[in-house]
Amino acid sequence: MLEIYLFRYDVKIDIASYNKPYFYKDYNFKNIKELFLDIQKNDPYFEFGDVKFLKVNDCIISLDNDFNEIVAKFGKVLTISPIIEKRVVKDFIINKDDFIKAFKPFDKFQSEMGYYLSLEPLFYSSKVINFKEDFIGNSGFVFAKYLIEKFPTRQDEILSIVKEWLAYYIKPKFLNDPFNTDECVKELKGLLGIKIKPKEKFQYFTDLLENFNKNSYPADFSKFYIAVYDDEEAEIFVKNIYAKLVNFELKNQNCGSKIYNVDKECGVALASEILFDAFDSGSDFLLVNDKEAFEMFDKHSKEIESYTNRSLHDYYVISADELVKLAKGEHVDTLKSHTLKVRL
Repeated sequence: MLEIYLFRYDVKIDIASYNKPYFYKDYNFKNIKELFLDIQKNDPYFEFGDVKFLKVNDCIISLDNDFNEIVAKFGKVLTISPIIEKRVVKDFIINKDDFIKAFKPFDKFQSEMGYYLSLEPLFYSSKVINFKEDFIGNSGFVFAKYLIEKFPTRQDEILSIVKEWLAYYIKPKFLNDPFNTDECVKELKGLLGIKIKPKEKFQYFTDLLENFNKNSYPADFSKFYIAVYDDEEAEIFVKNIYAKLVNFELKNQNCGSKIYNVDKECGVALASEILFDAFDSGSDFLLVNDKEAFEMFDKHSKEIESYTNRSLHDYYVISADELVKLAKGEHVDTLKSHTLKVRL
């Protein structure tokens, strides 16, 4: 049984959006577009216009992506929503004025507007647009790379447009990225001499994973509910010590740690969504295996509380190294230096 939960909203008549269920015992759709056309046959009020991209289970998908590949990736329960919900006019049709406005820094390249318009899903792929009105979007980076290839003599002029915004880049979540966004950004950073700092995990935890032995971890974590931020190895470790792993929606989102260095408010805004999502999930604490992310969530937790006007109460963040030591029954001195006080 295929279960589809389809976003529906009409700005003229609906107070709020809702997900309408559709069920298919038998189906043979080539892609999402065929699914939408089938739905439209029985539901003439459903509209998707000339939309080319949308989200399936929060991942950006082309309407032409192979349907079997989508089911293989996400299973037979699919939540399908517009590329950006807050700008919906009717179902999957959105108001694109902000995307058009973001072209302004590239005004001298009006002749290339056609290609720019094809990058619409990239503009809406980053949460930064929710916090920075003048952000050029991920679309701006791919467009800049395209312009440099077409107008190599104007490279410096083009790079000057995107230079200050590259710090805001967050890798888009596509099933298959047709724009090669990450590679474009890496090339732009290379041209500007910007070094890319890789994710730094906690080494003690990483080393111990190679020879995991449950008998080496006597501490009882069976009654703990633990949320894990963006690390599959840490999730496996949580299960191995018989703690209860808590999934939360934003566990793989960018925490804003690099953005914080150039824009504190934007960085805090991104981190606050993740930390409070983990908090609201019912977990006892958030486990982090990324040094920058750990600092973002713990060291800047007071800024996060202030930004959201919410309290984390007795919630706290623990590094992967610290959890390993605790599970071994060892005393962990670093817990004393946490901003969010650890209560075990």
